[in-house]
Amino acid sequence: MISMKHLRKQLKKLKFVRTGVRFYFKAKKRLRLAGLDIGNIEPVYSRQCPSNQTMVDILKGGWTSAFPGEYNVKAGKTRHFDFSLDWRVEWVDRVLPAGIKGLSVLELGPFEAYNTWHFEKLGAKSVTSIEGNNLNFLKCLIVKEITGLHARFLYGDLIPYLENCSQQYDLVYASGVLYHSTEPLKLLKLMTNVTDKLFLYTHYYDENAINANPFLSDSFYPARDMDRECSGYKARLHYKSYDERKDITFCGGSEDFSYWLEKKDILDFLRLQGFTGVKTRLDQLDNPHGPVLYIFAGKTGE
Repeated sequence: MISMKHLRKQLKKLKFVRTGVRFYFKAKKRLRLAGLDIGNIEPVYSRQCPSNQTMVDILKGGWTSAFPGEYNVKAGKTRHFDFSLDWRVEWVDRVLPAGIKGLSVLELGPFEAYNTWHFEKLGAKSVTSIEGNNLNFLKCLIVKEITGLHARFLYGDLIPYLENCSQQYDLVYASGVLYHSTEPLKLLKLMTNVTDKLFLYTHYYDENAINANPFLSDSFYPARDMDRECSGYKARLHYKSYDERKDITFCGGSEDFSYWLEKKDILDFLRLQGFTGVKTRLDQLDNPHGPVLYIFAGKTGE
């Protein structure tokens, strides 16, 4: 039979353990909020011979893109590196009178560096890529090591980088960036400050198209829309929730929501900034992820 003294002693131990567990999780939460989620940082040692595949497998299961066959690695399944399937950079190359060769490029949101690879294949003089997602940044470094890219990858937020940027780039390339922003007008303005040529691949808000898509419309909350003014231009910002868990394959913004602009506001704002040479392509209202288009805008009418 267990004595009362022994029982009290065991309960006291249990209370101590529970207090310790609560302290651990509270401390972990505080560190996570401070950007120091040390609970997820553990060394893993490979017992395999060093290879391109061992590098890719550091983030095994987290890749979206399939590498070109010449690199002999298994990663994701989507053939983003294939010019015939992902022709965004090649389209820009055709739109520019002299092409991409010899240009300095600022790439925003490289994800898995496949467009970075395209730029160098087409002869860009230099590529600077800014990535705010730490896991995607590490993917870019792995791609750089495997493919021999010369691009400079920087980790951090786009807006403070652009606010403090004193360099002018021949081309700013922002694919899949604008519609993930919580300050899309400000981001557009900052991009136009550092270049005369801008490419955007972006979703945009169209009320009829989005309301016709139940998969998409449930993520928009009109009550949270707002009007915002930038450089004398006023636009309606449409609130969209991600409604998804941010795991290793996530490629959205840093917040739990973003604001989408309407197509007219994107184009009119660019023209207000002097980007009068505007070309569009792939204006697709029925895209399952939302209306989408390519935009190339130049100050000199390219």
